[in-house]
Amino acid sequence: MLTKSIPIFNRRIFWDVVFENIDYYAKANFVIERVFERGDVEDIGNCRRYYGDDKVVRSVSEEC
Repeated sequence: MLTKSIPIFNRRIFWDVVFENIDYYAKANFVIERVFERGDVEDIGNCRRYYGDDKVVRSVSEEC
């Protein structure tokens, strides 16, 4: 089974958490929400590539 390498995001997006301890699987909705709130175009693109558009749309839709 292939494992995805962690996405690359600017550390400033996660200024209030220990960046190295982010669980990108368990906290996917938190990560996606934070990237779309505070990230730039590159961060959003990395988020979409890592999680896929379906997951991103579901996560963002839940927040609305």
